[in-house]
This record gives sequence, structure tokens and C-alpha cells, in this order.
Amino acid sequence: MASYFRFQVNRNTRRLRRNFRSWEQWFLRYSQRHIYGGWQKFAESRWLFSAWTLIIIVSVWGLYIQNNSLSSYYLIQTAEYGGSYSEGIVGNVKGVNPLFPDNSATSDVTSLVFSGLTRVNNNRQIEGDLASSWEVSPDKKLYTFHLRPNTKWQDGKELTSEDIAFTINRVQNPDTRSPLAGNWNGVKYEIIDKQTITFTLPSSYGAFLSNTTMGILPKHLLEKVRPGLLKTYEFNQKPIGSGPFKLQKIVDGQDELTLDASQNYYLGRPFLDQLRFVKYQTNNEFVAGYVKKQINGFVVSKPELEKQTKQIDDITIHHLNLPAYSALFFNTKSAAVADVHLRQALAYATDKNAIIQNQLDGQAVKISYPIFAGYSGFDNTAPRYEYDQQKAKDTLASVNAEQLKSTRLRIVTLQGSVYEPVADAVKKMWADTGVQSDVIAVPLDQLQQNYIRPRNYDVLLYGLDVGIDPDMYAYWHTSQAADPGLNLSQYSNAEADKYLETGRVAKDPAYKNARYSAFLQLWAKDEPAIILYSSVFNYAQSNAIGGLSANKLAEPSNRFLDVQKWYTQKRETTKASIR
Repeated sequence: MASYFRFQVNRNTRRLRRNFRSWEQWFLRYSQRHIYGGWQKFAESRWLFSAWTLIIIVSVWGLYIQNNSLSSYYLIQTAEYGGSYSEGIVGNVKGVNPLFPDNSATSDVTSLVFSGLTRVNNNRQIEGDLASSWEVSPDKKLYTFHLRPNTKWQDGKELTSEDIAFTINRVQNPDTRSPLAGNWNGVKYEIIDKQTITFTLPSSYGAFLSNTTMGILPKHLLEKVRPGLLKTYEFNQKPIGSGPFKLQKIVDGQDELTLDASQNYYLGRPFLDQLRFVKYQTNNEFVAGYVKKQINGFVVSKPELEKQTKQIDDITIHHLNLPAYSALFFNTKSAAVADVHLRQALAYATDKNAIIQNQLDGQAVKISYPIFAGYSGFDNTAPRYEYDQQKAKDTLASVNAEQLKSTRLRIVTLQGSVYEPVADAVKKMWADTGVQSDVIAVPLDQLQQNYIRPRNYDVLLYGLDVGIDPDMYAYWHTSQAADPGLNLSQYSNAEADKYLETGRVAKDPAYKNARYSAFLQLWAKDEPAIILYSSVFNYAQSNAIGGLSANKLAEPSNRFLDVQKWYTQKRETTKASIR
């Protein structure tokens, strides 16, 4: 029995051993196949996965680089509609009417609201504005203008030759008292049809086309207003023009003017939705206003302001050419400066080079005459009074000593402008020669109303924008001496008047040049003004603003020539889509 039990135990043990070896072999085979082999496969697949991932990443990056490279070929950033632009100004804009260009700020707004028959382009050439074309008769007395078809006012009404005739009628009416009246003396107009009008001049006048840049008024809104009331009529606070922007309304006491893009502008709706003018007391506040994001641009009118502006990273100062000069205008009707010897002595005593270097930081060019080099009538042989203290004192010897002793000149100029330090420098120069003076600097509104219009000064330090074809008649003829004329010196010389009258109507350029040259010789001897310098017009604008194309200006407001192309918003489009 015991032996049988041992037999069974041994047999079961052998079976277990055989099964264990079978299980062991199976486990080894299973591990080899499913665990170790799987891990090898995983390792192999991991490297394969990494390789494919790298290939995909490199391919995508390559496509991205290629796409960016190609996008510069077929994509371009273009202006998009929207956004606004704000500019700082100094001076009150009490009303906007093209017949009354009161100050530079008013002229800026006027140029945006109104259009003329013509305008001055970036090459200082006359081109059509409301007029699509014009013809001039051989004798240069008859001008025929053709208006653009379907031109509209900002209220949607059609603009026709009736509006052109109405505007000329009002500017010629003496009750209107427009300072532009002299440009239209003796000019007759005739309406041919809705889109055609002719002007007949009493005699040929080479600069006539420049006069046609004057803004046109809407007859349907103003024909019932008496000419004498045009300057103060409520229309001027909310005008309707045909320009690229429409003024919302001028409200007394508000420091901001807002203009909306016109939907009826003949060149198309401007990209900007709005354009704003923000008023400051002086231009010294412009930089602070820019930093506070109140404005996007401003005129840089003096060296100190330019230095401050250059410290700002995201702004560009555009240096624009402008046919303008600054001068000391003697009021020849004032007893204090009526003596020509005194005026000549003061001219000798004025060191223009020192003023340009010290007060203007070299940002100007010295000139001596009201006619620029290269313009008709310029004559370098005309008398000049270069700085010479000894000649100044010698010339003063011809002036009545008692009168000179009691003389104290009033030099009037614009407060807060570069003219203030210039006037102070002139005061010192004249004092060194023996002539005493006081500087009176006042805000622009007071300067215009209380001093310039009534000619209430002995000497006026001021600037004139003379345009692309300056008409010396407007600035120096006797008939323009009183307000609203532009003869700020009240200069009167019968012989000089004849040269101006014949020169402005001359058909022959050589004859015109000779007449203006003869005028300049007389003018220089009489020295009714000390022409100091011609400065660069500096205009600062944020780099976020695009579209500015101005370069050679005829007047400061010409910087808005292509304002409908200014933009702050951009979008990407294909080059093919804009061809």
C-alpha cells in the first residue's frame, strides 16, 4: 500500500515537472513574441513616428516660408475705409466760407469743405477740380470752363454753372467785403449751359487761373442772403460744400471741430470716416496733445517744437516746400516810419543771418525781395540792405534827430509763434543802432481784428503765402492798402502802380518780367518792408497715418490735396484685384 502511494506521488511529480517545463517554454515563447518583441516593434515604430513627424514639421514650415515669400509677390496691403485723423490747430475758426480766409486754421477747414474750379497739384501746376477742362482764347482774355458731370453738393443737390456765377457775383459785390475781390475786378461771366461758363477779362492776365482755385458757394442755400451778411451768416457755422469732408457744426466754446467723410465727393468717398481739428492756445501744447493721443498730427512752426517732436519715436516730420516769406512790414502811413531813410537804416541794422541761426535753428533761407528767385520780375540788381551797423548809423544821420529821439516803434506780431523771439531779436538790433521799440505779441484773433485789419501798427512781423504765380498787384498796389486788401505796408507809389498794372496783364512773358523788374527797383529804394527769410513748412504726422503725398505746396492748406487717400486702416488684397 505504501509503495503504491509513493508510485502515485512520483508519477504526479513527473507530470508537474513536464507541465512546468511546458508552461515555462510557453511563457518564454509568449514573452519573446508579445512582450520583448512588442517592445522592439514599439521602439522601431517610435523612431519611425519621430522621423515622419519631423518630415511633416519641416514640410509645413517650408510651405509656410514659401507662402510668405509668394504672398509678397501676389499680396499687398491697401487702404481700408474707417478710422479718423485728428490735427492740432491754433486760432479760432468762427466761420467757414471760401470768400473770407480769415486765418490759417480757417483756410485749412475751408479747403476740406469746399472745392474750386481748379486746384494746385503737387508739382505746383493748375489742374481741374470741379472743372474737367477749359480753353483759353488766343488773346488770353476769354476762359471757357467745363464742369465735371454729375457733381453734387454735400446735401445731394446738383452743382452747376449757376453756382459758379453766383459765387463770382458775390465776391465782386463791394458789400461782401471779401479780400479776394481784387482778383475778380472787371471780370465778366456768362452761363452757356448747366456745365459750361465763360469768363471775359478786361485785359489778358497770366495769373488768372490761380484765382479759379477759390472755393465755390451753393446758390440754392445763399441766394437770398444779402452780400453784406455773408460773413456772419449762420451757413458759415454749418456749411455745405463740394469737398471731401462735411463740417458737422461750429459751436462757440468748443475746442474741437469734427468733419465727416462726404458721400458725394467727385473723387470718391475718403478712406477716413472723420477728420478732427483740436484747438490749443499755443503750438507749444501740440507735443503733449500728441503724447496723450488727442491728435495725430500738427504743424511744426518753430525750432523748439521741432526738437521736442524729434524725441517721439512713432512720428515723422515732413519737410515741405512753400512759396512764402516772413517780413517786417512798415506801416508807411504811420508817422513813426514814414521817413524812407529810417526804414533803410533799420534794414541795415537787421542781421538776418543771426536771426536764421539763433531764432530759427538754421531752418530758413535769407531773402531780400518780395519776388522769389526764378519768378517773373526777380532782379538781383535791385538795392539790398545787407547787415551793416555803421551804414545803419550813417543813414540815421539823415533822420530828424528830435523826431528820432521821441520815436518808439510798436512791433506787432503773433503770440506764441516763432515771430515772438524774432521780434525780440530785432528790437535789440535796432536798439543797438539807436532806435527804440516795443514788441506787442497778441493771439491770432486779436492780431487780425485789432491790428491787421485797421492797420494799427508801426511795424508788423508776419508772413505771406504768395502762391505759384504771385500777383504783386495784390500785395503792393495802392488800391490794396486798406482792409480787406493785402498791402500790409500801405505802400503807395504811382509809378510802381503803373508797373504792377501793366505787368499783371502782360501777354508776353518777357514784357511781364521787365515790368515787374522795374517795380522791384522802385520797391527796394522805398523799402516798405524788410523781407527776412523763407522758411521750410514742417508737418508732423503719426506713422500710423498713410496716404500723405504733398511735397511742393502752393499754400499750407495744400497739404490736404489728396486727403481722400489718407488712411489708418489697412487690409491685404491681391495685386491683381487692384489693377
